[in-house]
Amino acid sequence: MSKSHVQVYLSLTLLGFCSVITNGQQCVPDDTCKSPDCRCWDDPKSPGAFAKDDTPQIILVSFAYAVNEANEELYTSIFQDVLNPNNCSTKGTFFVQSKDSNMDVIKSLHDQGHEIGITTATGTIPSTPIEWVDALEDVKMKLEQAGIPPNEIVGFRSPDLFVGGNYQFDAVVQNQLEYDSSCVSQVHTSPESFVWPYTYDFVDSTPKCSIGADVTSPYKGIWQFLVADLKVGKTKCASPSACSPFINSTQQAFDLLFNAFADHYESQRSPFVLYIDPLWLTTSYQMQGTRQFMEFMEPPLM
Repeated sequence: MSKSHVQVYLSLTLLGFCSVITNGQQCVPDDTCKSPDCRCWDDPKSPGAFAKDDTPQIILVSFAYAVNEANEELYTSIFQDVLNPNNCSTKGTFFVQSKDSNMDVIKSLHDQGHEIGITTATGTIPSTPIEWVDALEDVKMKLEQAGIPPNEIVGFRSPDLFVGGNYQFDAVVQNQLEYDSSCVSQVHTSPESFVWPYTYDFVDSTPKCSIGADVTSPYKGIWQFLVADLKVGKTKCASPSACSPFINSTQQAFDLLFNAFADHYESQRSPFVLYIDPLWLTTSYQMQGTRQFMEFMEPPLM
């Protein structure tokens, strides 16, 4: 495995799949669905149709919920002194809520180059269409008031990776967001079934999310970055912290993350979306294993 092909650049706003049908129209790459505005979910080619050996493995490290003085250093420490192949520092994506967050801390993370996305205002799941719109609008408004340009706030992740179906995606559109990364699929969790990020221009056969409601209406140009399950033996977990009961050492924590990465690297190198929630890093050996994973991903100096 060549570490020179590993890119730990972590903004989720990266990618611009072959037989999905919506309203009688078939999703055909480079025909009815053209990059960079549309991508069919089942298009097996990498963006740009690179050969596998020429495709860098992108690792998308992301966080969610409240961000404040109590956890800022916990999050940023895993990126410390870890570089990408271009010798630039690695960055992450923070899907933040407004409740219990310090907007000055979030603005500082933004100014350091981290991507700022949103989850719902309170980190809970809305129940009605208007609640969905308001829950996203509240966070985005407060981020804008803190000085983060609205055109740079483009991503959403739902609490507990619970997809709110059309209610959620109506709110995503109304709040002028561009992508979602809430969908966990129990089908697309192995090297032979991974998919590249895709848009919801065509939805009839798109992957079903394991948690929450299906998206049944097309949403033109709205992207989905699937969150692949992690595995401990035969147990699947949507996030590292969900695997915590089975992790008892730094080595096991490292292996959990590395094995998921290796599955992506050895297949077609679709992005590895790593969702780290606060509980995972508060256990010392899990933090150490995560840090070791990040350091291992750093390419050797040339």
